[in-house]
Amino acid sequence: MRRAGIDALVAASASNVYYVSDYYSEGTALGCAMQGYGLLPLDGEPALVAPLSEADLVVESRTKIRDVLYYGCLNAGISKNSGSDVTKGIIAATREKAERTPCESLAKVVAARGLTKKTIAVDGGISPETWEQIKKGLPDARLVDGTKLLSIIRAVKTPEEVEAIARATEITEKSMEDALEIAQVGIAELDLAQMFSYSVAEDGGRVTLTFFGAGERSAYPNPIPTTYQLAKGDLMRMRLGSTVSHYNGIVSRTAAIGQPDAEAEKRLKTVIDAQEAAFDAVRPGAKIGEVYAAVKRALGSHGIGECSESVGHCTGIDCVEGPTVGPEEEALVEEGMVLSVDVPYLELGWGGIQLADTVLVTKKGLRFLTATERTLYVL
Repeated sequence: MRRAGIDALVAASASNVYYVSDYYSEGTALGCAMQGYGLLPLDGEPALVAPLSEADLVVESRTKIRDVLYYGCLNAGISKNSGSDVTKGIIAATREKAERTPCESLAKVVAARGLTKKTIAVDGGISPETWEQIKKGLPDARLVDGTKLLSIIRAVKTPEEVEAIARATEITEKSMEDALEIAQVGIAELDLAQMFSYSVAEDGGRVTLTFFGAGERSAYPNPIPTTYQLAKGDLMRMRLGSTVSHYNGIVSRTAAIGQPDAEAEKRLKTVIDAQEAAFDAVRPGAKIGEVYAAVKRALGSHGIGECSESVGHCTGIDCVEGPTVGPEEEALVEEGMVLSVDVPYLELGWGGIQLADTVLVTKKGLRFLTATERTLYVL
């Protein structure tokens, strides 16, 4: 923040507010015309702005931010039995003076910290209308876009973040294999998706991604599960994900219904070689664009002239975080980044093969957070 000349940073998207406060606004994430803010001054105490209707989420988050300002109202009565500590916390929130709008609350906490004439970076998780309201409430402040700054801050993970991503990845892979336990000729893609979702929930995760595409649908970019029934000779491409504590674990694998033919084996080797090239290129100090170039060269050596616009990305609170592994990405690989290296080989009318693996960048090399074998599951 100091290098960027920023006096205060305002987190506004559900993910960024969670990152700075441990409070995750379900309403903001779902687009329910709800807004929360996390204010991080360069000097001074942080503050949190939240809707009173999500006071339970704030209290249950056990946020370390002590200055919480609510807005709006909560339509709930209060009984004589005050209940648990969480209930008591919600009741205490209802007794505080609540502002009418989130922008009014934000202006109030900014003024309380003497920042009304300072440079404030606001992330992009707001609508143009909200941006104008913030400008109106802070007419003397210099407001700048803080989206890239927050992305840079979030790119390097703490050990606690890595642990959450690793656990989510573990749940995703286990649930994938649970789904594959019932995979056979005649089973529908929807049945597999339901088994995957059940297994994720049983292990305490939340499903974020359930793509099962079999047969020619394995080449579809986004194969939402249907009633299509697996047939002998099909390839089935899976893109799956879940979260733990709002941190994402994602994996892509491919299965063959029956013994795969030589062409499928050949294309699998192409994907594995491209992934290996990426892993060799991922080292602290390298440009992310160089990782993409390594994948493109590997694919070219197998006679594939085209390459996806992106062959991976950082992951964390959001499934796809920056920087992405693209051809023009100038950002550097840093120790502590968690990258998903994702290489698809899709041919419409034939089928698709895809491998996506998640790795942590360390001084000593890569630590794989995905544990399942990078091969074709033969069912």
